[in-house]
Amino acid sequence: LFILLSYLEEEEEEGFVGVLQKRSSTMNDEETLIPGGEDGSTTTANTQRRPPRVSTTNSNQNQHQSGVSAFARNSTKKSRNIHNNTTSSPRTSGGLSVVGGFRNPRETFQNIAATAAGTLEDRNTLMNSSSSPRESAPAVVFGATVSDRETNMASLRLRRMTAFESHDYDPIDCDIEEEQLRSRKRAEYQNEEWWKWTLSAIIGVVMGFVAFVVDGLVDKLNSFRFGMAMRLVVGDGENQDASKFYAYISSLFVTCCLAAVAGGLVSYVEPLAAGSGIPELKTYLNGVHLKGLLRLKTLLAKLGGVAFSIGAGLIAGKEGPFVHGGGLVGGGLCSFGSHSLGFKTRRPNHFRNDRDKRDFVAIGTATGVAVAFGAPIGGMLFTVEEGTSFYNSSMLWRGFLATCVGVLTSHWLEQLDFDATDFARAKFGTHRDFGLYTDDEANYSKQYWWYFWEVPIFAMIGCLGGYIGALFVNLNVRVTAWRAKYIPVNDKFRRFLEVIAVAALTFTVMFVFMAASPCLEIPAPLRDGHTNLANELDRFEYGEASKEEIRTDFFSKMYCPEGYYSSYGQLFFVPLSQSFKFLLHLGEVGENGQAHEFLFRFDLLVFYFLAMFSLMTVTYGVGAPTGLFVPSLAVGSAMGQICGRIVNSVSGWILTDVQIDLHAYAVIGAAASLGGATRMTISITVLVMETTGSMQLIIPLMLTIFCAKAVGDRFSHGIYDTHIKIRGAPFLEEPELAGPAGDKLRVNEVMAKTMITIKPRMRVRDLIGILASNDHGAFPVTENPPTKPGEPFELHGTITRNRLLKMITHRIGFFDGNPESRPADVYGYTTAKDRDDLLDKLKQIPFKSPHVAEVAASLSSVEMDSAWIDVSRLMQRHPFITHADARVSRAYRIFRTMGLRHLYVTPDKPLVVGVMTRKDVIQENTSLTLGEKAERIMAERRSSGGGGVDGEAEGADAFPGGANLYSHDYADRFKSKKNEPSSARRGVDERGGGSTANDDWNNQFGDDDDDHRSDEEEDERLPYIPYYQGNAGDDDDDDNDDDHHRGNRDAQNAAAAEDGTENTADTEGSGGNGGFTNISGASIVRRANGPDNL
Repeated sequence: LFILLSYLEEEEEEGFVGVLQKRSSTMNDEETLIPGGEDGSTTTANTQRRPPRVSTTNSNQNQHQSGVSAFARNSTKKSRNIHNNTTSSPRTSGGLSVVGGFRNPRETFQNIAATAAGTLEDRNTLMNSSSSPRESAPAVVFGATVSDRETNMASLRLRRMTAFESHDYDPIDCDIEEEQLRSRKRAEYQNEEWWKWTLSAIIGVVMGFVAFVVDGLVDKLNSFRFGMAMRLVVGDGENQDASKFYAYISSLFVTCCLAAVAGGLVSYVEPLAAGSGIPELKTYLNGVHLKGLLRLKTLLAKLGGVAFSIGAGLIAGKEGPFVHGGGLVGGGLCSFGSHSLGFKTRRPNHFRNDRDKRDFVAIGTATGVAVAFGAPIGGMLFTVEEGTSFYNSSMLWRGFLATCVGVLTSHWLEQLDFDATDFARAKFGTHRDFGLYTDDEANYSKQYWWYFWEVPIFAMIGCLGGYIGALFVNLNVRVTAWRAKYIPVNDKFRRFLEVIAVAALTFTVMFVFMAASPCLEIPAPLRDGHTNLANELDRFEYGEASKEEIRTDFFSKMYCPEGYYSSYGQLFFVPLSQSFKFLLHLGEVGENGQAHEFLFRFDLLVFYFLAMFSLMTVTYGVGAPTGLFVPSLAVGSAMGQICGRIVNSVSGWILTDVQIDLHAYAVIGAAASLGGATRMTISITVLVMETTGSMQLIIPLMLTIFCAKAVGDRFSHGIYDTHIKIRGAPFLEEPELAGPAGDKLRVNEVMAKTMITIKPRMRVRDLIGILASNDHGAFPVTENPPTKPGEPFELHGTITRNRLLKMITHRIGFFDGNPESRPADVYGYTTAKDRDDLLDKLKQIPFKSPHVAEVAASLSSVEMDSAWIDVSRLMQRHPFITHADARVSRAYRIFRTMGLRHLYVTPDKPLVVGVMTRKDVIQENTSLTLGEKAERIMAERRSSGGGGVDGEAEGADAFPGGANLYSHDYADRFKSKKNEPSSARRGVDERGGGSTANDDWNNQFGDDDDDHRSDEEEDERLPYIPYYQGNAGDDDDDDNDDDHHRGNRDAQNAAAAEDGTENTADTEGSGGNGGFTNISGASIVRRANGPDNL
């Protein structure tokens, strides 16, 4: 096995290259699985996407690569010259002149692909010109690619990344958005928080109903298919061979019909419904947009298709599709509308942004796992560990509520369906999702045990599970490469036939093993004339009330004579989940008679393991909804039983009175197999414990799964991460896993130096031309565009393509004539309600922005020729920036942590106007500062005769700065490129002669009465807290740092008094309020000279 894995490890990357080359070269309709145009139409990479950026003429605002495409920049001079004119592929005819080249709209994809191929060859030649180990050593040290294979993989993945767009989790800080936030009342924040928790509970209720419906459909389909087959098999006639053939043909026809439904829903309804959906959801939650992933028809195809996939007998589970379905439910409910159904609510509309939708999608995925397994805690941990890339405590607690409500709802519905008349006496909490009997019947505290000397054996099983998981991943890569070559996604009919063929193959294997099965005598406790089972228990799980029913359901005779049962058919000719339960639990209530009498033959376990592993490898990736959890668990449970039998045989030679618990080995093996395939740890441990009742195995499970992950990571990535890489999505790993290259490069070595900029006010025709000539996702806004690549320019803000298209569609910001004569009400709102409606029109949820061609067609000739558009108050004012000489790893951390779409690069020495610490942004300081500001504003109004604030007044009118901050003259903000003196800075000493502009809402205002407060009043406001007093008064190294800082600060302020300013470079806090006493978090600690003064 180790030799095979070593070989496959060498071949794995070639398999990757094969898949990526096939997908990149054909650029076929598989691109329907990746983002298309803004209108949601199907697009292909060969018509609207460009190859990876290989020159400095590309824009670093290309969000299709989310900053990652910068690594594709070609390092050879020849490649730069070849690609000098391939900035981006056109969407419509027409060109745009940009710095560094001219975009030819008639350039074909074949030319781009040929150029890219030449570039790839040049890069390979450059990077592999030295063949000796000594010459290639620097590349190894630096962490660069060192072989043709690695270079091909990197280049091909980058080529695929051009087809993906990214989400932007950075809140938009435009003027009108800020105005809306400043006008919000406390009740609105409370209402939004209430809706967060309510929606979480609703997601749980909906997923509980969905799970109940899908489980019911699966049970009905399995009962129909196996019921018909069992009637044909058991009712054998005189000619048994003819009977077998007739039973096989009839059952095969039903199997193919069910598989046709599952395959048709994927091939002809929604291709994204194929597979488990976990790689897609994981990619989405990482910040990559997948077009069509969260559509309503995807939900119907996914959950409906998985029921028919399982009903058709495919080696698949429902857990993966339930993850996808849960994300669909969460994302759909939080939108308060539907693009497919064409409606949206006016209120509530709180969560129509990428950040909130991401959290609700994550909550939905957790609920999907919870209702699929009946494991609420495991479901939440699955999302935290494997699903979401942006964890926060609010999402965790709301997901905790959703998973609890979801499992409770599903249990309630199951009990009502089972016996609604006796609901009050029904016992809950005794049923396990993977349990064959209830907890009362099996008494799991007595069923699972282990010995201390078995700990190394469990570790070895974990290592074996890691090897098996890595072998599965590597073989599946080869199968995927073959599938991409011969069954491409664009060939819907072949993909449809493949599902039917795999289902037919699976059924054939199962039927052959059943028909050739040896017959074993039914265990003694189940024979006629014997007493009841397990201490005379007379009721089994969900109505198995007699040994005759247990004998019929668990020990079917099939083609065996009366009094015997089919040994192979017991595992092969039942639903996959049922065979998994048999491996885990059969024998727990004494069905097998003697304690050391095993129910499964050793050869049966080996055949079952090999058959299920092979079919699982082939089935994963087929064009039907399929999950991996149950197949992997079933394979692992057989492996665990095999290992347990071997250990039992060996231990019998040494310790004759030791009894090995095969049920424990089956659970351990199942966890090892799933951990080796997926590389999850904590969530698998909890899921296995919750679903099997094996709390006693917590330590062996943890050790086993850890070993499985450690060994599996040696040979490959997990199956989900592997398929993400095959897709070519720009998935950002955690910074610790990003590799060493980012530490050895600076930002200016990977950034794009040429950008397409727009002006804050420009003709609509010019803006349409820019949007039509490239597919960039955002544009810097500036009055003075750069004249050459890399030239610094004044960044006024940035605005996304989608927002521009929405503005043009709804004629927002339009005006006629000279920009200097722009009317003040260019945005067309006068009340808070109008403002909120305007912002709601610009949101991408639930309605996406149309394609630029549709927008251009909707404009009249007059609008196209004479209309101007003003974007100044709707652009992002405060985009994230980084220094040009910063390390790439620093930029990577910013992208990964903040969920950015673009990151702009500043010169090495930017201007600084202040400094902040955590004490300045902490809630206590900001709330006090806001109160002081409001108090000062009210005082000014009273002194001017304006009176107080009416409680019913609009917030924007009641709070200066809430309206028209930049609407009077946009250019005023950028009149001077130098910083304004003293009064605009923090820390101006107004009592020293400085003046404060009362209408400048950015100034800090203090409390006029601070100087008159007594020590008693100060003590009453801020009572003594020993912890903070000790924090403030004690110094770890006894060097009296605070006094030192205060002395330095006094000296600096005295020196600065000559020019009328106070030094603000305080390394401990920047909460100074220019002469007024600002009670900030930093000043509270600094003033703490004793309990009385705190």
